[in-house]
Amino acid sequence: MDKIAELKETEISKIIFPTIGHFVPLLEEKRSLILSTPRRTFKYGPTERHKLDIYYPAEPAALGETPILFFIYGGGYTSGSRTLPTPADLAYANVGAYFTRKGFITIVPDYRLSPEVTYPAPSEDVRDAIVWIAENSHSLIYGNITDIDTDSLFVMAHSVGAVTVATIVLLSLLPENIQSKFKGIILISGPYTCDMQAVGPTFDPEVATQFFGSLEKAKENTPLSLLKNLPKDRFSILDRILLAESENDPEPFLRVGQLFQDALLTLTGKRVSKVVAAGHNHISITFALMSGQGEQWAEEVVDWMKAAV
Repeated sequence: MDKIAELKETEISKIIFPTIGHFVPLLEEKRSLILSTPRRTFKYGPTERHKLDIYYPAEPAALGETPILFFIYGGGYTSGSRTLPTPADLAYANVGAYFTRKGFITIVPDYRLSPEVTYPAPSEDVRDAIVWIAENSHSLIYGNITDIDTDSLFVMAHSVGAVTVATIVLLSLLPENIQSKFKGIILISGPYTCDMQAVGPTFDPEVATQFFGSLEKAKENTPLSLLKNLPKDRFSILDRILLAESENDPEPFLRVGQLFQDALLTLTGKRVSKVVAAGHNHISITFALMSGQGEQWAEEVVDWMKAAV
């Protein structure tokens, strides 16, 4: 992690390849361990982007039933996959392997990307993946994992994935009988607004325009605006949010993260907790899992989730 902490730049385009380059050999050393995690792939919709991977713990929960964790990756709405190309092909199997070892069935879905789709299709896809799991809970039974806590759902999302999940929650896209089972929503380093005058660049303006229809529509439909316009009768879901960010996220992401946390405080009167991943940048926070370096942030999140079950 020393090499990551020493990177002076925080802009994603400037740190992505040095960061991945640092973690690839560390993960490669753990390839056999990571790939030993039981995994099955299912199709939850009509296209090749409607697939999800389920990672199973090797052993059932020591006490009680096994909870369920969804992980939603980012990629600026234009890239991303539940398995990245070589040499980074252990992402996001490393995420699945890490959290199964903490006792969670872990699910990583793909979703459709821009320019093939526009807002809010990615959120609808992730919603459909969650609904599919709820309606096909037999898919969660595998090996020694037979006792599933289908009433304890967690969703963790990074970067644009956090925007995707926040949109689902704030627009109530999920049926209430499923959303009510959410015990925790972990939003990591989300670009919660496209208001570049307020916070600086969080989205590529061309991508935002293409995806949302215009920059004005982007401002209206990103989570910070949706949160501020949330009806009071839907505030209860906000109590289940945990925020997280990397210490060395790009400055606009840190600013909008603070604005989002402040808005939650204004609405609920409670300060939502935030986990800060020390020494991490925007890319390293997920690549570190199973590397043996920089995993403390995830330990804090696991403790928070286990307390919420």
